[in-house]
Amino acid sequence: MAREEKSNEPSSGGKYGAEPRRDDLLWKDLLARFFVPMLQSLLPDLARDIDGEREVVFLDKELRRLARFTRQPEGGEPDANRFVDLLADVPLRSGENAWILLHAEVQGRGGNEDFPLRMHRYRGLLEGRYRRPVIALALLIEPLSKAQSSGAYRWEGYGTRVSYEFPVFRIYEGDEESLKASENPFDWAHLAGLRAWKSRGSEARKLDYLKEMLELLDERGWSHADKAQLLVFMEGVIHLTEDESSREYEEWENKLEQAKEAGRMYVSIMERKGIEKGIQLGEARGIQLGRTEGIQLGRTEGIQLGRTEIARNLLRMGLDSTRIAEATGLTLEEVNDLKNMERA
Repeated sequence: MAREEKSNEPSSGGKYGAEPRRDDLLWKDLLARFFVPMLQSLLPDLARDIDGEREVVFLDKELRRLARFTRQPEGGEPDANRFVDLLADVPLRSGENAWILLHAEVQGRGGNEDFPLRMHRYRGLLEGRYRRPVIALALLIEPLSKAQSSGAYRWEGYGTRVSYEFPVFRIYEGDEESLKASENPFDWAHLAGLRAWKSRGSEARKLDYLKEMLELLDERGWSHADKAQLLVFMEGVIHLTEDESSREYEEWENKLEQAKEAGRMYVSIMERKGIEKGIQLGEARGIQLGRTEGIQLGRTEGIQLGRTEIARNLLRMGLDSTRIAEATGLTLEEVNDLKNMERA
């Protein structure tokens, strides 16, 4: 999904030697972690029918099987790093299961691919191969042209007519005040995506948004693990430049340090980088394993690896095991096992 406009954002670098931006991984992990809250926000009728006693399963293998049928020899397909596809098997209270195809366009483009046609092809291939209906939902992180973002594919010729419509949700639009007041974590991620679009090219505005959103996040009653993941997501998509000479970034780190000293919700630099590394490592390992569970396994392994690495570092710093367990989401037994391994 290469976009025609060049971004003003740096692609890599920073004081941590960061890898090039991978917003697709940030969105993929976010959507997998908060898939049901996302449905509650965007498809509330469907969300009310979900059986909360059974888990949502992500069918990454089924999507990969279809990839060879959607490739075009002359570059019609976008860069896979710039979009996210999820296929979810969602249990319903009726005893049935609904398949939901979620497509997120991470960066806008004006190139070769026909987005509505791609949605139509995926639906047709999935329904044809697995003989079951597929519910579709598209998220646009940045704007596309009117034709590409219409949420409709139509074709007509010699008396044959094809019409396919699907809901389109625009992350770069929304009521900020309503999103601020929401207790749904996906709405908070929507707010981060909206503000990422509004603040592009302005480090000062990004900093203002990050400061305010840290306050908002601190007020929420979510788990530490969820808050940590959301903070990593927020920083990643708003993307305040990580430059030692940057006044804005230094001020942001100072803000986080003040939050720590005040005993409020805080995710250290080490923990944020560990989670970030965990997401990417889990994604790479998940693809290598060719897992049936797809994103679910990659995300779980990635986050677990990130938390373990963070816990080891915090142990070396002499922090108490109970506090480390609270900070990383590991059990106290797991932290103590790591402590014993470090001593061995």
